[in-house]
Amino acid sequence: MLSIILPTQNEMRSGLLDPIMSSLAQVVDAEVIVVDGESDDGTLELLSNFDLKLIAAPGASRAAKLNAGIAAASGDMIFLHHPRSLVQPESFLQIAELGKERARVWGGLSHRFDYEHPLLRFTSWYSNRIRCDRSGILYLDHCIFFDGGFKEEGFKIPDVDIFEDTELSKLLRRHSRPVRLPAVARTSAIRFQRNGIYRQALLNQWMKLAYYLNFSHDKMNRQYEKGLNLN
Repeated sequence: MLSIILPTQNEMRSGLLDPIMSSLAQVVDAEVIVVDGESDDGTLELLSNFDLKLIAAPGASRAAKLNAGIAAASGDMIFLHHPRSLVQPESFLQIAELGKERARVWGGLSHRFDYEHPLLRFTSWYSNRIRCDRSGILYLDHCIFFDGGFKEEGFKIPDVDIFEDTELSKLLRRHSRPVRLPAVARTSAIRFQRNGIYRQALLNQWMKLAYYLNFSHDKMNRQYEKGLNLN
């Protein structure tokens, strides 16, 4: 069985929660675990229409939400679903088959934005071909998955305010290289559309530099989320 974990926090503004949940409702042999940070915008009302396990995590960071979902998961494979990425139901078959073929496997889907722009196409190419394939680092909008055996060994994502996906990748990378599946995680470009494409691209590069210089995760997250509060 596949455990699909979705962290949520006031997701109605993206317009993607309903199609995400409708897609997940078609996945066979899977449990859906939603960890919500006390949404008050209609997110919980929408979720009540679907068969899922709901965990309340008021005030929790995304890392803490993911850890709560992992703790509640009972699947052989665990799939961390980005709250603004749309994955087609048939894509989950690739993950299930991979789990049957290989032990201690982890990886993610191929990244693509839902908005066409040359810089965004380059960003997805870099994320797929360089960051994932060469460096072994996956961001959550690839929808990271891993063998449930990691959980049994006490595996836990560091509870940081930002770059929890990078910290997660570093932990998993100690065991093996990630597998990037051809199935696509089609991710919202809402940050680029709200902040401006080039401004957001520059902010992303600054965030990566600040991370490698060991800046405060709290300060980085506040700067990254300023005016948006998407996470």
